[in-house]
Amino acid sequence: HQNKTASITTRLAVHLCPPASSIMKIFSVLFLLVIPSSSAFTPSFAHTKKKSKHSTSAIFNAADFKVAYDLNPRNTFLLDIREPDEWAEAHLSIATPNPLTVLSSGKWMDTTTGKYYPGTFPIDRFTGVSIVKNAKIYVHCKMGDRAKEGVEMLEQMGYSEVVALAETFDELVAAQLCDIISGEVQSLTDG
Repeated sequence: HQNKTASITTRLAVHLCPPASSIMKIFSVLFLLVIPSSSAFTPSFAHTKKKSKHSTSAIFNAADFKVAYDLNPRNTFLLDIREPDEWAEAHLSIATPNPLTVLSSGKWMDTTTGKYYPGTFPIDRFTGVSIVKNAKIYVHCKMGDRAKEGVEMLEQMGYSEVVALAETFDELVAAQLCDIISGEVQSLTDG
């Protein structure tokens, strides 16, 4: 009686529990199906090549700026590189105006190589002097293209913590970072 019961139990176990090789095949198929879809959860910047040693390929937004500004307002700048007529129409009260046309005018010399490059260092409107190179600079324009161009220029000048904001000017206004004011720049130190 015991041999008959053991034989039935063994047959049931074989029938109900597939061999280990079948289980491995099932896991292999599941593994192949799951792994490719996991790349959908990988951040998009992981697949891009960096153009420079700086973080310009990363996307920064108004919230990133606000946190940095709240922590250190004297060393964090919001650089508005729109043209003077755009600035006069409306601008963020904490922004510093440095139109791309002005930023790209003039020449500066790289002291390590002795080579001259186009560009003018950005001026802090609250002090009237060049922004220090170790400052955190967030660049914005109307739509984003000029900001990226400005970032590249500032990096070439030696600014190491400079990024373009992801938002358009209208989105920055909607984010309510600060007051929105209109009017022309009266001088480099208008406030």
